[in-house]
Amino acid sequence: MNKQNTILLTILCISFLLIAFLGYTYYSDGVAIHQIKVEIEEINNIYPKVTSATLTFTMNITNPTSKHINDLSSTFDIYIESNYIGKGSFSDIDIDPFSTTYESMSVIIYYNGLADATVDLIKNWVNGEETKLTINGTMKASVLFGLAEASQEFTGST
Repeated sequence: MNKQNTILLTILCISFLLIAFLGYTYYSDGVAIHQIKVEIEEINNIYPKVTSATLTFTMNITNPTSKHINDLSSTFDIYIESNYIGKGSFSDIDIDPFSTTYESMSVIIYYNGLADATVDLIKNWVNGEETKLTINGTMKASVLFGLAEASQEFTGST
């Protein structure tokens, strides 16, 4: 085998190994994002006012994998007792392997046009009962050393 063939073979082997490494890294990062679990810890406070109420809740985001999750962000729809009340979001969250992060969220609920949700919210608050809060959305995170992005749909509730 001459020198040119040896160099060409070396370049092909290195290229194959690099592509295999990047492919595996992308796949394993994507799997890690698909395994993230989101739960609503609790509704912390409800502050009713004349035309609106502010709702604060804590969201648990768990990474059960050995991969570090970078730049996790999400947009989600929020429901109270199955009544749509609005949208929420979070961004730029990093989660270490095998850990949970707790994110506090505040949402302003305007009573206008949200009669069913508002009635359920105030009724439960007055009676001292828990209000079921549900979020449905899509999470995104950086993968492949920040060169790409992967996403996963999720649902969380109290």
